[in-house]
Amino acid sequence: MRQSQEKNAGCIGYWPLGTDSKDYSGLGRHGAAKGNLTYEEGAVFDGVSAAVELPDIPETDGSRPFTLSLEFEVNDGKGFFPGGLASRYSETAMEGWHLSVLSQAGVTSSQPNWRNAQFGWSSGKSPIRWKDWGSPGDCRYICSMCVYKDSLYVGTFDDASDNRGHVYRLGKDGVWTDCGTPDNSNSVWSMAEYNGKLYIGTMKYRASGSALPESPNQERGGSIYRYEGGKKWTLFARLPVENNDSVGALTVYDGKLIAMSFYPYGTFAFSEDGSCESLGSPGPEGKTRTMTLSPFRGQLFIGCNEKQGVSARTLDEPWADSGAVAKCDQVYCFSVFHNELLTGIWPEARMLRYEQGKDWSDFGLMGAEKEVMGISVFNGKLYGGTLPGGHVYRYAGGGHEWELIGVLEQPDPNILYRRVWTMAVYDGQLFAGTLPGGKVWSLTHDPLATADASLSDGWHRATAVYDRERLSLYIDGELASTVAVPPQASDESGPASALSASGFPFVLGKGPQCHFSGRIREVKLFDRALAASEIR
Repeated sequence: MRQSQEKNAGCIGYWPLGTDSKDYSGLGRHGAAKGNLTYEEGAVFDGVSAAVELPDIPETDGSRPFTLSLEFEVNDGKGFFPGGLASRYSETAMEGWHLSVLSQAGVTSSQPNWRNAQFGWSSGKSPIRWKDWGSPGDCRYICSMCVYKDSLYVGTFDDASDNRGHVYRLGKDGVWTDCGTPDNSNSVWSMAEYNGKLYIGTMKYRASGSALPESPNQERGGSIYRYEGGKKWTLFARLPVENNDSVGALTVYDGKLIAMSFYPYGTFAFSEDGSCESLGSPGPEGKTRTMTLSPFRGQLFIGCNEKQGVSARTLDEPWADSGAVAKCDQVYCFSVFHNELLTGIWPEARMLRYEQGKDWSDFGLMGAEKEVMGISVFNGKLYGGTLPGGHVYRYAGGGHEWELIGVLEQPDPNILYRRVWTMAVYDGQLFAGTLPGGKVWSLTHDPLATADASLSDGWHRATAVYDRERLSLYIDGELASTVAVPPQASDESGPASALSASGFPFVLGKGPQCHFSGRIREVKLFDRALAASEIR
């Protein structure tokens, strides 16, 4: 009994979520079930509307230390992103803290984040800092990104040594390690993690599409490779399409690795054993060139060229028109933010929000730019990369407002198009890759602790610790990441934090990206920062 009392010292909330959302700590901080919430070995969250609203608990507003611990199981097999486990976050202010599992697809050609747990606090008070990580291989283009097994991997176009597409891994020492050339083509265009392995797609990139001289290397791509470590790659499949030369995008949907051709049309679903099912192509006669892929709430969405807008399907049903997007010739990216599907387009750098059916609404312009490409949710805010200026914008709210926060490619009268093509969240930072400089940059802002290895299937325990000086994230009892918070002032109890979530809603099963899809149980809240030994 004494050991149990010591273990639970300072417990100020306990929600088992076995059959209801009541608080069993004895303090009466009962939750209110919202949306389609059910109970089966925990609370079952549908990824659409289910949530548990908790009362205002002042111990979690940033003014004092706290620890939140819970068990969870992700259910993303049918095209749902995991989303938020718990948060005190305002969608209007885009501030507050969140404990989330981040998956992102449709970041142009890549699925850069897959089941990455995070504990972050968005305040807007930390300085914006950009860091130049150089050009791996002195390449011309960072084509793809993926966070895999605690490292950031990038795919390149036109490595200076051989004009081939390489894969590079960023080391903790800031040095790029060459992971080899999967084939002889000029670019590693797409990346995704699938069933615990890193997969890449190759392409014969036509640089004239970016108003640049063509690569002297015109070898065909169009193959998918699986990474075996070091510089070793295993051929997984070639796309079974006529005149195949490109794998334009990769993502995971409904237990399959989905691959899209970029120049010839065609989309394909691969099983882990390499067996393939053709999903065809949307549009008139099924002959539309497509640009990007992303799952969303049970369907696979595809962005089209040739003014065809967006289409969607399941593995069992054919492509259906999801709307011809206004003022749009090309759809380049998808993102899920504040529980909504967004897309970025050309020939004006506009974001649009999906309103179901075939309807899309305006989500604002990124300055006078012409195209949105890389797009990423990063610690409670949404960021987008553009062409022709090579800019990065951040969503400022109000449904339409975006603010310029970075210029990653400097103006050059000899260069018509400068791109920020791809993005990924890694090591508490937002990474972005460019053309024609072929550089990788990272943005550091508000504190974000990230677990940069994907979560396996089954139950896990996440523990978020805030001691007013640091945010720490533990997964299954082991420290995944810790990060300092910006100091503001001091009082009798020690340094004060610049972080605050006062007045923001406290919710289980919801975060900045979207509602949670999966199950949560055994939620405990403490009014102190638990030690690592207690968490273990």
